[in-house]
Amino acid sequence: MTPASTNVSAQARSKNGPAASDTGGAGRRVIGGVAALVSLAAVVGLLLSGGSYQPLPEGLPDSGPVVGWGLPILSGLTFVAAFATIGWLLFASFLDAKAKSKIVSKGGRKALVRASGAAVVWAILLLVTAWFTLAQILGIDLVSTLDPGVISTYWWDAVVVRALVVGALFAVIVAIGAAFTIRLATATLWLVVALVAVALPALTGHAAGLGDHSLAIMNGVGHSVAATLWIGGLIALAIAVSSSSIEAAVRRFSLIAMTCVIILAGTGIGNTYTRLGAWSDLWASGYGRLAVIKTILLIALVWLGFNMRKRIITGFVDGGPKDQLRRAFAKLASLELLLMALTAGFGVALSMTPPTRATIQFPTQAEELLGFEFPEPPTPMDVVFGISVDSVFLVLSLAGIFFYLAGVRRLYKRGDSWPIGRTILWIVGCLIVLWATNSSISMYASMSVGLHMIQHMTLTMLAPIGLVMGAPITLALRALKSSPTGGRGLREIIVESIHSWPGKIITNPAVVLFIYVIGLYGLYFTPLFGTLMSNHVGHIFMTLHFIVAGFLLTWVAIGIDPQPKPLPYWGKMILVIAAVTLHAFFSIALMSTKSGIGESWYGKVRPPWLADPVQDSLMGGQIAWGIAEVPTLIILCIIGVQWWRADDRAAKRRDRHVEQHGDKELDDYNAYLEALAKNDQKHGR
Repeated sequence: MTPASTNVSAQARSKNGPAASDTGGAGRRVIGGVAALVSLAAVVGLLLSGGSYQPLPEGLPDSGPVVGWGLPILSGLTFVAAFATIGWLLFASFLDAKAKSKIVSKGGRKALVRASGAAVVWAILLLVTAWFTLAQILGIDLVSTLDPGVISTYWWDAVVVRALVVGALFAVIVAIGAAFTIRLATATLWLVVALVAVALPALTGHAAGLGDHSLAIMNGVGHSVAATLWIGGLIALAIAVSSSSIEAAVRRFSLIAMTCVIILAGTGIGNTYTRLGAWSDLWASGYGRLAVIKTILLIALVWLGFNMRKRIITGFVDGGPKDQLRRAFAKLASLELLLMALTAGFGVALSMTPPTRATIQFPTQAEELLGFEFPEPPTPMDVVFGISVDSVFLVLSLAGIFFYLAGVRRLYKRGDSWPIGRTILWIVGCLIVLWATNSSISMYASMSVGLHMIQHMTLTMLAPIGLVMGAPITLALRALKSSPTGGRGLREIIVESIHSWPGKIITNPAVVLFIYVIGLYGLYFTPLFGTLMSNHVGHIFMTLHFIVAGFLLTWVAIGIDPQPKPLPYWGKMILVIAAVTLHAFFSIALMSTKSGIGESWYGKVRPPWLADPVQDSLMGGQIAWGIAEVPTLIILCIIGVQWWRADDRAAKRRDRHVEQHGDKELDDYNAYLEALAKNDQKHGR
């Protein structure tokens, strides 16, 4: 029995429970036990995989055994601090059944205070890990790493170190924010910020020099976030096992845990694929053997999670004996925490073990920047029907179609209807996004301004029409059930978001127009474009901005979903005309350029078949001008039809009212005219 598991069982047997006794001390013992197991598993894992510290031959720069052995331990402790921070934030935001509709409960407030303290420790550990990492990269001792010249030169230039430093900054923000938070929405915001801090280091590491870097990055981020939510949530539940609301918290956590398991399984397979040179490396290499051990542990965790859902959650729902169920949960949670700690530790070791897949060497610097060799000159067939997979948007597009159809199916099963036209439009919108990001157009767009504009305009102006007219929010509100435990389920979050002040701000016409325009002038006429194009994460962010900016503009203009403050139809017309006018000026500026757009990027990755970059920018401006006309006309026609239907419905409502209650306004007006006529007769007029 580990310190963590012994303590959880002791809580379950306590008469007064942790809330009445030493909850803070119990939490420290649980986290301390998890930290010890993670660190031990990280060291053992490195020994098993052959990735442990080995002194370098004399003459080569070596940071020494303190850095070599201290770094995996620090990484493990950093993960545990992240687990604790996110676990308590998750408890305060979603799992606590005693929270009111908008305000955290007393127990949730305590969880936020503990999350604040854990975030401070997390930030410190991230900075120390960055210090050790830089020493390892440069091959110097820890003292030399603190030299002002080294700090000014390398602390921000090393990508891995920069990610850790920015993560520490986010952790500090979470620590300060959580310490003073009493609202559920704000606690959710700090949870999101903490998850971003977890994802940042996962964007670096083994994924950079390998093939399928899109898949590797997506897997790394998804794996880290899912593991942190799962382990952190279980830690929070283990500490609160004797709470009077633990039954509802366990039921709420069940769905989150199941989702995390699915993500971990998928990303684990993806990680193995992107980092192994051959399937035989699973048993022939230290990296592969460690991956197999981690997989076995994950399978055991899935079995335990299934057992917990089958026995304990079903017992809570059916009203079984609470004390007996809590003791059973404590035992299963203890064993699950043990396996989770070992899995996390082996995961740390896996991240520090060199993969067997060889780094790809490209013939030119331009192809090194692109991440692939120059393709043949583009032809219409290649651009339209060629394939260039982007795993992020492939998954997002297919997931959008799957969950939409699942919502429609749920409506049909309970006897409700849903317009088939909306379903078709949503699927078409998702398929347009899929084509623009996973066909050869996405590959050629990184080398040609003209082809980039085809991709940009498709994502910003064409795809959003189908996505918006599919009414996904309306479908979600109809298909999703209210939280069975009275907490903040997905449906409650959607309703809250629509009526929240951020929702009102981002749907304000001025803000919508600004977001749309900044993606044109603020991107292509500044160095930001080259910066975002130079790395895959920046490219993902830019593509998401294109989709979101177009979706917001289209949603405010023609959306049939509920909105915080809908515009009148004449206001929608003005908004669309203003957007297309600014878009036209952008196209003219693009066609008038004398040096080419995005020279900081396109000048570095110019393929042999692109001889004239100025002509390419001119073509980009012409495409931006031409493509914008058709979607704009479609949107204006839809507004016109919606306006006409709204007036028709208003007229029919008035006719029904007149039939039932009479037309008081018309009667009053006729009476007024009659009085005027009598007055005229009286005076001889």
